Amino acid sequence: MLYDFLDIDKNSNTLLYEQLYNKIISAINSDKFRKGDKLPSIRRLAEELNISRTTVETAYEQLCAEGYINNQPKRGFFVEAEYNINNDNAVITHNITDNSVQKFHNIVKYDFSSSSIDSQYIDIKFWKRCVKDVLDKHYVISSYGLPQGELALRETLCDYSRNVRGVNADVDNILIGAGTQTLLSVLLGLCREVGYGNEIAIEKGFFPQGEQIFSDFGFNLSPLKADRSGIILDDTVKSRILFVNSSGSIRGSAPVPINKRMEIIRHAEKNNAVIIEDDFNGELRYTSKPVPALQGMCSDRVVYIGSFSKLLLPSVRISYMVMPENLAEIYRKRQQNYNQTSSKIEQLALAQYIKSGRLERQLRKLRKIYAIKSKLLSECLDKSFGENSIIEVIETALCVRIKLDSPYSLEELKKRAADSGIMLGKCREKNGLKYFYLCFSGIETEKIPQAVEYLKSVWS
Repeated sequence: MLYDFLDIDKNSNTLLYEQLYNKIISAINSDKFRKGDKLPSIRRLAEELNISRTTVETAYEQLCAEGYINNQPKRGFFVEAEYNINNDNAVITHNITDNSVQKFHNIVKYDFSSSSIDSQYIDIKFWKRCVKDVLDKHYVISSYGLPQGELALRETLCDYSRNVRGVNADVDNILIGAGTQTLLSVLLGLCREVGYGNEIAIEKGFFPQGEQIFSDFGFNLSPLKADRSGIILDDTVKSRILFVNSSGSIRGSAPVPINKRMEIIRHAEKNNAVIIEDDFNGELRYTSKPVPALQGMCSDRVVYIGSFSKLLLPSVRISYMVMPENLAEIYRKRQQNYNQTSSKIEQLALAQYIKSGRLERQLRKLRKIYAIKSKLLSECLDKSFGENSIIEVIETALCVRIKLDSPYSLEELKKRAADSGIMLGKCREKNGLKYFYLCFSGIETEKIPQAVEYLKSVWS
């Protein structure tokens, strides 16, 4: 056999492509494959292992998506990762709506903002049942919630975050709150007490809501440069608090590759820094298997933040934060000085919802739906705007970015859309080109073609 260490067990309950994916990563970690090594072709490896080409292709695609290998056209697949990484925890593993748009929210014709999700895909019936079950327990809801969050939800989140995102969480290190901004307001005080300083390095424009909280609490922002593989770190970056999203960037759809992830971790270790990982929609990646969270690779340096806005209901304001032990210890000592900001009823309902398996079922359904929507929106935009635009899917942001060459100013285009009942996502201008992030989470699939045609007519 070509590579004995890539043996596949066809009697295992683990999918064949997942076995191959894990075997190749193990081979890289154990130095059996080194950076620059050429992997066997899809056809040859399929024949050697007596498995389908589709199985090999799927495994290779996922490894490419995570940066372990790369596909060089007409040459083949080559090992890209160069670090010896313990990746045993690998598992299946923010846009702002302009104020002028908010004023006509009640007459919206087409919603391309990020403020909603398509109501026809909300599992509202079962959610209502979970809420009702909690409301029937009078002895439970007649008291204040725990400052750190309900134990039932924290226990459930330990399993959920590990299974879905590869997060190493302890129930005592999880903090529940009503949204990411609320959690950050607690976290910044902890970071200051530990001595991480008053400066936060962040990719500018990546998370304006976070930037506002940082500014409100007196933290200085150190803008990070970034390319399509993520933030760029060098010796000039002295901030001891790094804010990242390893699942994607405003510049592109690809997740941060494995070598860049290790670079971020090594930078944090070298500078005794902490990494805040905002895993915004990280589990909703649909073109490939979601890349495990950065926290699973370095739980003592990473603060992980997750939420359920696009997965369950935007109106259910529940987010959670997994803290390293040094920060969690400080929080536990003074937690009685905090009030819980997230509804106890909704927390207990969410615990029941997750435990039933309905959330993971909802996740699988939404991945398929968002794949369909993103493809349709891209095709419609290309058909309508064509030569005058560049179109790209930003996967974890659930939007399609269109770079438009238009004689009209950005403000004029925004006003025309607003006056016509079209809600837009984030908009910006650079070097004379207009960038529009059109989110597809809230618009109905069947309305996408007519919405794009209408937008074209409004901007003509």
